[in-house]
Amino acid sequence: MSRKKKIMTAATTFCVALGIGFIMQYGDAVASRLQIAPDADTFIAADLVSPQQASLIASLAIPTAMAAPLNIPVPVRIVALDDAASRLTDVTTIEAVPHLACAVSLGVTVLPLATVALAIDAPCQIDAPVTIHHQGMMFTVMTDGVGTRDILVPAMSQDAFFIASFADGAGAVASVSVPELVQFDRAALQWQGVDAVQLHALEFGADYGGKGHVWAATEGVLDFVNPPSSGFLVRLGDDTRDVPLMAEIYTFPTGAVLRDGRVALSVEAEVTAANCGRDVNAQSIQFNPLSAPTAIDLTMTMPACDAIGEFLVLKNMFRDLTIASN
Repeated sequence: MSRKKKIMTAATTFCVALGIGFIMQYGDAVASRLQIAPDADTFIAADLVSPQQASLIASLAIPTAMAAPLNIPVPVRIVALDDAASRLTDVTTIEAVPHLACAVSLGVTVLPLATVALAIDAPCQIDAPVTIHHQGMMFTVMTDGVGTRDILVPAMSQDAFFIASFADGAGAVASVSVPELVQFDRAALQWQGVDAVQLHALEFGADYGGKGHVWAATEGVLDFVNPPSSGFLVRLGDDTRDVPLMAEIYTFPTGAVLRDGRVALSVEAEVTAANCGRDVNAQSIQFNPLSAPTAIDLTMTMPACDAIGEFLVLKNMFRDLTIASN
């Protein structure tokens, strides 16, 4: 892989995200963390929330249904009594609008590979951005022409909790148990903007561009039938928006591997015309079956625009994986 790279050490701030077990983090606090403009999509971030806390969230924030009229005119005939003729006479015809509850529903189905299928149904949110929140992770996708969207999300907790939040405050919550997650290591990288950062995994001494180098360019179709013997990466979010919330999740099948070795995890940031000389904000979340999840926030000032095309390699946003054969 012939790309000019530098190890990034200066002008970069890492901080371990404290209070990772707290219940909710709202509005301005989260917007400040990722520098989301006040007029951007309204959202609520649930940081590693258990299903037992769902009732708190339901009472504090997102309604499960929003009432709004659907503008489909229905003719209604109004009549008046003509006393002289003792008969009904047409007076006028008006248009009445029926009342329709625009309920948002969020269906969850557990699939192999500790993956959850989300099914969003929001009939009054057509072609609208919806932000998905899951255990501190956030990404934004678009609904289709009838207000639906299906998404595959690698679970980041055995007690997996999800929020689907629209800009007008409508939304829904759902939770599900994913016991198979104990067989996997997971690393998630999230950011705001188009291609601001990339998550890379080098498995068992692999070189860049070779077999065992897993990143967004090697993303493939998930095989739910044949158990994987190597890691895979899923990219989430709609990068056609101006300032999308994006996420990449790398998964390694720790419980099924029959060899010893190491998986090196790193983050790369390409210097582009869109980010040169500016701050880039990102966050890593890492799940290991034998320890509590960890998170690290990153604020990085990119080099000046004369460095466009260079790649900065960040080595310490994730712990490398040490794999022992099972």
